[in-house]
Amino acid sequence: MGERTLLLGYDLCDSRTQMAVYNRTEREPELIGQTEDNPDAIYETAVELEGRAPIRDFLPRIRRGESIRVDGKKSDPVNVLAYYFRKTLSETRKKYPGETIKQLVVTVPDCQKSYTDRIYAALEKLSIGRDRALVISHRQSFLYYALYQKKELWVNDVGMFEYEGDALNYYQMSLDRHKSPILVGVEHRDLSEALSVSDPGGEHKGQLIENVIQGAIRKQILSVLYMTGDGFEEEWSDAVFKRLCVGRRLFKGRNLYVSGACYAAREIGETAKLGDYLLMDEDMVTSHLSISVYGEAKAQDYVLVRAGTIWHQADAQVDVIPDGDGELCLKVTNVFTREEKKKFIELTPVEGKIDRHCRLSVRVRFADVKTCIITIRDKGFGDLFPSSNRIWESTVNID
Repeated sequence: MGERTLLLGYDLCDSRTQMAVYNRTEREPELIGQTEDNPDAIYETAVELEGRAPIRDFLPRIRRGESIRVDGKKSDPVNVLAYYFRKTLSETRKKYPGETIKQLVVTVPDCQKSYTDRIYAALEKLSIGRDRALVISHRQSFLYYALYQKKELWVNDVGMFEYEGDALNYYQMSLDRHKSPILVGVEHRDLSEALSVSDPGGEHKGQLIENVIQGAIRKQILSVLYMTGDGFEEEWSDAVFKRLCVGRRLFKGRNLYVSGACYAAREIGETAKLGDYLLMDEDMVTSHLSISVYGEAKAQDYVLVRAGTIWHQADAQVDVIPDGDGELCLKVTNVFTREEKKKFIELTPVEGKIDRHCRLSVRVRFADVKTCIITIRDKGFGDLFPSSNRIWESTVNID
């Protein structure tokens, strides 16, 4: 097995895939598969079997959890996705022989829990576990990309327009520098309806898009605008972008998401560069969750889940030995308001053994971004105090 050194970003979309490895010398992403004919290093998202027509619509079916017919037989969607990952990730060996993946970040347009679970399951089949793989949304990739640019490009808010097919979306990154750590948030506006009124072409289309964009950024103080998506590759865009450049910087490209995922892999896999910043979006938990414990000869708060964790990827577990208390105290600290709340969970199912005569497994997961589930299991304490096999759950609203 080669040395684990590669920090890899992977943009997985219905029709195309891109990969980029972090170049430690240049300190920027390096596209995999880039050629003169394919400057954006785009791979078609298709499963190709020898002697068979490519399967191009498999990803939407995987997202829905549907079986996929291959060679006349139904195949598990996870197996098909694992096959596709194996095929595309093998391209890294051509450029980096003898090296393997240290950290992989897969970015997708939308992080639905069922979909991300299938992605993790497919990567597990390639022996890439959650310890070195992370799935994030395009919104989160945008934040990583923007923050890894020169600081003068995000002195003020940062805007990004994504134009794909008939969909036009606007994202705006803002920083709250009065908080510690500095909070980085992103707001989203779907502007597609404004384009559906009519379908002009050429310069008229450019005027329509420009009016929609100007309306979205009106009265906003922006350091830079990023434009991404195939819709901005049309001829009218250059003239529109020149006018939008007044008072701000503007960049156009098709590699923003894969580059953002690559920077995220760098952030996770190496010494953190953004340690003073907390990235937040609508899929992330807004509070730290901790319990009070005694360890290492002192009382302390043991953090189970940190704010900024994607809710459906939060899954923490710790074993504790109760010291006579009949309740478990869960502290919920909101990073926006700094308000701390305490939620008490009764330990009555193990009453009579809570004075150091049992060991409890405490697990924290989330049902949605505002609702956490605390699962406690009695594990007993050696042969003298066997487990009661009791398992009980409490639901806590952390909003």
